[in-house]
Amino acid sequence: MAAARDEQDDAPYQVVARRFRPQSFQELVGQDEVLTSLRAALQQGRVPHAFLFSGSRGVGKTTSARILARCLNCEKGPTPEPCGKCTQCLSILDGSNPDVMEIDAASNNLVDDVRRLRETVGFATMTSRYRVVILDEAHMMTKNAFNAFLKTLEEPPPRVVFVLATTELHKVPETIRSRCQVLLFRRVGEKDLQKRLRSIADREQVAIPDDVLAEIAASVRGGVRDAETALERVLPLARELGAKFDLAAYRTLVARVGIDATIGVCEALLGGDAKAGLHFARDLQAHGTDEREALGEIVEVLRWMLLLKVDGADSGLVPLSGALRERLTTLAANAAPHRLDAMIAAGLLGRERLRRLEDRGVVFEVALVRMAQAGALPSLADLLAEVRAGGGVAPAAAAPSAAPARPQFGSGGGGGGGGGAPRAAGQAPAAAPRAPMPVPPGAGSDLKSRVLFALKDRQLLQTTMDLCRFDGPNDKNVVVVSLHTDRKMFRDRLASTVIQQELARTIQDVVGSPVQVEWRLPEIAGSGDGGASAPPPKIEPGPTTKRVIGAFRGRVVQVNPEDRVKDEAKPERADDDGAPVDEQPPDPIE
Repeated sequence: MAAARDEQDDAPYQVVARRFRPQSFQELVGQDEVLTSLRAALQQGRVPHAFLFSGSRGVGKTTSARILARCLNCEKGPTPEPCGKCTQCLSILDGSNPDVMEIDAASNNLVDDVRRLRETVGFATMTSRYRVVILDEAHMMTKNAFNAFLKTLEEPPPRVVFVLATTELHKVPETIRSRCQVLLFRRVGEKDLQKRLRSIADREQVAIPDDVLAEIAASVRGGVRDAETALERVLPLARELGAKFDLAAYRTLVARVGIDATIGVCEALLGGDAKAGLHFARDLQAHGTDEREALGEIVEVLRWMLLLKVDGADSGLVPLSGALRERLTTLAANAAPHRLDAMIAAGLLGRERLRRLEDRGVVFEVALVRMAQAGALPSLADLLAEVRAGGGVAPAAAAPSAAPARPQFGSGGGGGGGGGAPRAAGQAPAAAPRAPMPVPPGAGSDLKSRVLFALKDRQLLQTTMDLCRFDGPNDKNVVVVSLHTDRKMFRDRLASTVIQQELARTIQDVVGSPVQVEWRLPEIAGSGDGGASAPPPKIEPGPTTKRVIGAFRGRVVQVNPEDRVKDEAKPERADDDGAPVDEQPPDPIE
């Protein structure tokens, strides 16, 4: 007996994740849909030649592949439940079966590796019914390796089953996926994880409180292996402390902040208290707490608050109860959803930066300050009320009880006029009085400068109005706009009724009250009293323009008189005797 105990003590220690690895489909946790499909295929004898198991890390993909290998090769099989006692089951279990190959595709991902695999699967099995090839981390194979593997996967030798396991399904080529039966492994729920951890703790004969197991299950994001690894860390301390081991001792062991402190800092950040966030960061650094984990806890609490805000105070999505839940519910009731959303986004960005950058303390502090700033963000309704109040931060008592009326279009005058006579714009409809548009930075205080600034996104209109003079508004609420150029392009633009209405509305918005706009447009030379202007004299292109037309076989669309004058002002070229050179246009370019 003593010799047997010594031999057991000399045996190498196996971690919990290996020692309690599931040996049958019944022991797998949280994968009912996948297991139902596999069992049905085994019972009906319709097992495909290739599977593709996809899911996050530690949810049972490789374990399921090994169980499938035992189901296919069990002496009582193929069967949905292997016996676990026959030679085949035991050899597959200890990894000595020559017909079950487990290959790490991360280190065997080249074309030569695929060629060796093709040669191996081409031979008959040695001791088993099926040859099972498990390719773990299949997405790590190179493109050429996938191409080399494609034909074998499409037409495998008889009695060969491939099982590809991956955590990144999108990296597996579509040509590979289309030739496999894809099974998606889900993240395991917290309740199932907690039951699994309780089963292992009972088998280890260690008393661990339920709240500790619940916090472990909530922290691993659905990974069974991660949960078992976290439990492995707890078991020695729990066995040592016995009944004294509680949630506080666990948080001290894993350097977690704790829900009370996390809710406290979230409350401060929601109030825009960046100073409290910085003091919180200093305390964490003094105790050696991991910044990324602490930021993850803050994001988790904010997420719970958002769930309570959206789903109601009795939401089953938040794993809290008692006084903590009541406290969190009160905070959620007073928190705006847009602020919670912005704070969560800032926290997630901070976690990503903590993963990549070395100055973790600085990144953590900046993340908390940004979360405090996000917690003080005004709502869209507040911003609209501020804009409607004229841009100033108005007190709550001064806020309007109802939204002001929409600004109405000002009606301008129509068509062109002559002789500098005023063009009366029709009286704008009556509108509710409103504050004038605030003077933005960079804009002048006069009416013209403010109108030009309001038209900064309408460059053509801004250029036209820059050529105008503004007078008013006078005591009769009339604004006179005079165009100070006789260029037809600008005059025609301002003569448009649609343009006048749009500009009148802009002037009303700048002034802040309904005004009457009068347009003064200059005469076009040669026009009579409002009559049609005489056609401009015909202008011929200059010699330079003619040479260009001849060279490129062009035609004249319009002639700028100024260019014609400049061209004629150029001195003629002369030869050595002083006689003018008769320049002929070059031959047209073919």
